[in-house]
Formats: sequence, structure tokens, C-alpha cells
Amino acid sequence: MYYSNGNYEAFAKPKKPAGVDNKSAYLIGSGLASLAAAVFMVRDAQVPGKNIHVLEELSLPGGSMDGIYDTNRGYIVRGGREMESHFETLWDLFRSIPSLENPDISVLDEFYWLNKDDPSFSHARAIEKRGQRIPTDGKFTLSRKAIEEITKLVMTPEDQLADMKINDVFTDEFFKSNFWLDWSTMFAFEPWASAIEMRRYLMRFVHHVATLPNMSSLKFTKYNQYESLIKPLVKYLEDRGVSFQFDTTVNNIVVDSSNGQ
Repeated sequence: MYYSNGNYEAFAKPKKPAGVDNKSAYLIGSGLASLAAAVFMVRDAQVPGKNIHVLEELSLPGGSMDGIYDTNRGYIVRGGREMESHFETLWDLFRSIPSLENPDISVLDEFYWLNKDDPSFSHARAIEKRGQRIPTDGKFTLSRKAIEEITKLVMTPEDQLADMKINDVFTDEFFKSNFWLDWSTMFAFEPWASAIEMRRYLMRFVHHVATLPNMSSLKFTKYNQYESLIKPLVKYLEDRGVSFQFDTTVNNIVVDSSNGQ
């Protein structure tokens, strides 16, 4: 297997694969994963857009990044994602997608300057007594024992954490800390959640631990993520002939193989 180094090859345009004009792709679901796959097929694999078909059971794209404006209830959005600098694949994706508000720049350009001009920063993470900042806000208040428990969790192989909850690997000293308050509210963790997931998040976001009290590492879109991310992706794909079929449920996939194909 060939391995590359650095970003030397990251931005070189691939050669068009032989026979790609005769290839077709059917993507089940129109969430970010499917939309990204379609973009990379069009942009990098040079698959004709008309050969790519997206099947979605809902009436709009986006998967869990959907968004609906209801005149009586306002915007209904299932959730938002907290983004940071090391979303390399996401930024690679959106550097190629034109902004809906300014087609002369990319969604990445729009996103970058928005967060450059108006960076995320919280002056208080925890308040009490009708808005008074708690005296220890900004400090992790981790005891030596709690720090040792964090270290032990990170160093424990996942196969030794199967079926274990967070409160199986941490004691009350940890749960009383501001670190847990900041961490659990940032990532929606509960003590009964998976210890494996907790470990994965610690390892994935260890480089941002110092900014937990002020959230300065987070980056946000201008509007909700359906408006700012999903809609530009869909327009890019539709402009290139990709078809979307909504209100469609895939119940079975029949695979026919013959002559080793």
C-alpha cells in the first residue's frame, strides 16, 4: 500500500479514472456523509453528476442536520455541531463549495472570516444566584485523584472498557469538579454514558482542554448548520446534475455477482 506524507498530494487534481463515465452511485440517505461522498465523487473521482443518485426517506436533505422554518414555532433543528480547527476533511470539502450569499468565495472562506471577525469567547461558563459567576469558574478544580483517573482512562485499551459507564471509572471527586461541569455541558455527557465514548472524546479534543472554560476554540456558522452547510452542498450537487429522490425508503439491496464482478 502506498502512503503519502504531509499535504504534498492533497491539492493535486487526480487523473480521471478509466471508465468512470460508465459508473453509477446510489447513496442511501442525504446526511452530511452522503453529501460529502457525492462531492468527492464529482470533484476528485470526476464521476458525472448525472450518474449519482441520493435517496432520502425524509422530505428534505441533511439527515440530523436538517432544518425547518415553521411560522408558528420558529426554526426546528435537531442539533448543532461544535466545530474546531482540526476538522481537516470538512474544511477540505467546503473549500470547494461556493457560498450562497457570495458565489465568488467558498463556504470555507465565509466561515473563516466570520470566526476571525467575531471569535467565540465566553466570559463565564458557570453562574449562580441569578447570574453571579461562581468563584471557581475558569478553574478545573481537579484533585490529584481525579487527574489520575483521567490519565488511567486514556491509557486503558478500549477492549477493557466494554459495557462500562463513565461513573464506573470515575469517583465523586471527579464529578464534583468544574472540569466535569465544563466537559459534560460541552459534549452532553451524563455519568451513565459510555466510558469508551468518554475516552475517545478526551483523546480527540485533548488539544482544546485548556479552552474549555472560555470556549475560544469553537467555531460557528453564520446561520444554523442546515442553512449554512447543507443547502450550499445540495446546490453544488444539483448544479452538477446529481439527482435527489425524497420521501423514499430503501428496504432491501439486491446484489448480483457473476464472473467475479
